[in-house]
Amino acid sequence: MASIYKNITTGATTTLITKGSGVSGNIKKISIANVDGHQADNVCLYLEDASANKFHFFKDLDIPMGTSLVLDDNLSFDSSIFDLKIITQNASDGGTPSLTIIIK
Repeated sequence: MASIYKNITTGATTTLITKGSGVSGNIKKISIANVDGHQADNVCLYLEDASANKFHFFKDLDIPMGTSLVLDDNLSFDSSIFDLKIITQNASDGGTPSLTIIIK
């Protein structure tokens, strides 16, 4: 699969891999870096099918500022059936997330 690089700077749901788009779900590694300089960022990473059923890799995980989370086990999925999505949330102080996502 080709690598995917995304910067996320808003609290929202972002589709990282769209089902049926031709992008393979054969993922070896996902890195999520919190490049925010002053707060932890809360994230959820999950697969979603056509019926909006969600299958979470993790939910409501706080990634401390200046750190990275690396996932490298049991990540592959059928990208003809599932979207890969991430939810990021604005901080309680109104600050926005600042994340870099790398998928290989």
